[in-house]
Amino acid sequence: MTTSALDPSTATEKTDRKKQLTTELCAAIVLLCIALPLNVGVAIASGVPAEFGIISGAIASLVTGFVTGSSALVSGPDAGIGVLVFDLVQQYGLKNLGVIVVVTGLIQLAIGLTRSAKWFRAVSPAVVNGMLAGMGLIIIFTQFHIMLDDKPKSTGLMNMLLMPEALLKGITPNEGTSHQEAAILALATIAVAVAWTRWAPAKLKIVPNALVGIATVTLAAMFFDMPVKYVTIPASLTQNISLVSIDSVIAAFQNPEMLGAAGMLAFICSAQSLITLSAVDDTALRRGGLYDRELIAQGVGNIACGAIGALPIVGVLLRSMANKQNGAVTRIPNVLHGILMISTIICLPWLLTSIPTSVLAAILVLTGTRMVLGIWKSVKTYEKRELQILALTAVAIISTNLFTGVLIGFVAALLKQLYTLSHLDMRLETQRNSNIAILHMRGAATFLQLPRIESMLAQIPDHTELHVRLDEIRYIDHACLLNLVQWERHHRGRLVIDWSRSGMQFRRYPMRTSQLEADLANQN
Repeated sequence: MTTSALDPSTATEKTDRKKQLTTELCAAIVLLCIALPLNVGVAIASGVPAEFGIISGAIASLVTGFVTGSSALVSGPDAGIGVLVFDLVQQYGLKNLGVIVVVTGLIQLAIGLTRSAKWFRAVSPAVVNGMLAGMGLIIIFTQFHIMLDDKPKSTGLMNMLLMPEALLKGITPNEGTSHQEAAILALATIAVAVAWTRWAPAKLKIVPNALVGIATVTLAAMFFDMPVKYVTIPASLTQNISLVSIDSVIAAFQNPEMLGAAGMLAFICSAQSLITLSAVDDTALRRGGLYDRELIAQGVGNIACGAIGALPIVGVLLRSMANKQNGAVTRIPNVLHGILMISTIICLPWLLTSIPTSVLAAILVLTGTRMVLGIWKSVKTYEKRELQILALTAVAIISTNLFTGVLIGFVAALLKQLYTLSHLDMRLETQRNSNIAILHMRGAATFLQLPRIESMLAQIPDHTELHVRLDEIRYIDHACLLNLVQWERHHRGRLVIDWSRSGMQFRRYPMRTSQLEADLANQN
């Protein structure tokens, strides 16, 4: 029996495929509209030629789009990473940026191939969120100057301190400068983007507010012929490209400073990519090896970008969410938008050169602000010490640089963990005219605390009924429990272990020495 060419099920299947293909093409166009101007903005913020952002975005699309195992994640240059790139360019020069990015990619590739990506999930959330908050604040401080057509300073701290001076330039008329005009365009861009988010019809909200803001204000700047700074693109995209030699990569591995910079870049790029992957792909945790495969994709992409001296790439949340919200279920939009990006810049370069730099900077300021506010909302439930580590990491990044700031955050998190694992509060409560004593313990009872525990137990008279409250104990090891057992044996007392579970009331279980020792033996 043969299937008719007019079989309704076959026709429906073909219609569904065409509908899905149309959806994928529309998602690719939306990605193009988001990525093209923002890639240029990230390049400017990173202190490199604008075309570097376009080239890195195209490579991210074509390389990682084929290698990645997720249809949702979209990679490219990112404003947060641009903060670190700016520091690297200032310290090592533009010619060594590509070398550092290649080494970064090799490190990511090694992590993915050795299936070690899972260890990124062991990083303290306070340090990660502090890193993201610090990056967001530096984006705001740096781009604030650019959106007023002012020159950004060399450090995040100086950019923050000199913001009032830049603001004064933007509100004070001064012939021969474009600060005031740039400020008007920047404010208009932010106003349009925010208004679109709040009041646009639901059906039109699939169009990103960043794109609406850039397009609307760029058209206004063209119409009024605003005398501000505009994006500059060379006649040839390869004009500033320089290939990285193998010898320079080998030399970088022998240079502790450059290797350390590449290691930090690899850590930040990998952490952000995997965090973004978890946020946009609901199947990430259930699919074994997806994190490792993504780091392999990111590593290959960064090797390719670094080989021609372009910007590093990461998984970008804004583009990934737009890709998912527009119905993409395959990797077609990811790959196709890179092809469209190169085609657009070759055929229609005037689209980019018509955009004022203050408009792109305003969008990045808005992005940084939303990043910081989003982090604040997500960490409200953190305990006080975790918030202190987060704040310390962010402040250290602003005051020094990204590498030093994250390192300080790591050290603070490590010290906090060591304190948690070694700190024990004890309080002995005795009752008059009674042979009952209560020992309250809070924290971590490890073998390091044995001298203090023995000293506390020595204060208890013989033949006493000792109640040990363990409800506030985070951890108690075998040595401490045996110490309690030995007290019961040597002092001919009675040991009662008190604890609570899942909010239940205190339960009291008297345990004889033999019973507790048997329980401990069974646990081991």
